Amino acid sequence: MRQNLQTSRFHWTLLPALILLSTAATTPAQTIPAKAANPPRITARACRVQPGDAADLPAPERGPLLKLLVEQGSEVRAGDLLAELDQEDALLALKLAEQELQAATQKRASSRLSQVAAAAVQEAERQAEQAALDADQARQSADDPSAVRLAEAKLSEATAALQLADASRKASARSVSEREFLALSSQREQAAIAVQQAQHEKALAAIKARSLAKATEQQQAAVARLKLLLETARGTEDAETQQLEVLRTTVEIARQKVQRRRLIAPFDGIITERCKAAGEWLEPGEPVLRLIQTRRLLIDGVVSISESQQLQPGQTAAVRIPVATSNPGPQETVTAKLIFVSPEVDALNDAVRIRAEVQQPPHWLRPGAQVLLEIVP
Repeated sequence: MRQNLQTSRFHWTLLPALILLSTAATTPAQTIPAKAANPPRITARACRVQPGDAADLPAPERGPLLKLLVEQGSEVRAGDLLAELDQEDALLALKLAEQELQAATQKRASSRLSQVAAAAVQEAERQAEQAALDADQARQSADDPSAVRLAEAKLSEATAALQLADASRKASARSVSEREFLALSSQREQAAIAVQQAQHEKALAAIKARSLAKATEQQQAAVARLKLLLETARGTEDAETQQLEVLRTTVEIARQKVQRRRLIAPFDGIITERCKAAGEWLEPGEPVLRLIQTRRLLIDGVVSISESQQLQPGQTAAVRIPVATSNPGPQETVTAKLIFVSPEVDALNDAVRIRAEVQQPPHWLRPGAQVLLEIVP
């Protein structure tokens, strides 16, 4: 009987297979496409929400905190004034620097040393040029023998006429009257005087030429001295200009010191902590306020090495808060974008760091919260 039961079981076991074989023999072959399975989601571990920007705003200078202009929870915009240190000394230094700059600017504007020196050089050069022309003319007059030669020719002519008259009188007393002889003698004497005068004028012209040459040399020396004065004046003005630049820099430094005693918001955000109170003494670098930016949140987490190979920046992720076991219920999710997959592997836990970004997050997603981050590769 046991053998019959085993045989019966064997027949019932083979019955489905026999039915399938008979169906396959009578039905034409068909290709049935396989339904694509949903790709598995990658769930990052140890995910924490970070603010898009966060800063512990430090005291930029040493001194007492004069006033705080914001409260915990205040929303601020980039460039807003948040706090002020005592500025009295810095303002006095700025005022003094501005006054020194103004005085130096007025002095530089009223300075005409180079202009006066340049005008003096031009006038001296003109006078030196005229003196050189006068000296050249005097030298040419001194070197010109024509006046002396003309006077000597007239003297020779008058002498010859007088000698001819004298010879004629000796031959015949009545040939030349006494009056004519005296006139010829007077002409000869005048011609001799003219020669002496021409020679004297030639000598004077030579002396004048030498004098004008000396005057030209002196005028050229005066031009050289005035050019030196002009260079000195220009050097003085250059030094004044450089001094102006130094004073402008001093004023700018003083203004920066005034600005550095004002705490300015570096970005839009919310004040989450006031670390100091008005009246407290601050040292440079001490935190005064904490500012975070929540319009953009970052979510940091880790995945395994194999999971990281399926991820790349730009992929979409879903963010949600883990369900509390004591209060399970519907969950809200928000979409994030993967912006970073670390090229390094953490040697301690063989994990790869990732970061996602959420723009304009909902109110329930806050910095510091632990969340679940699921990415569809």
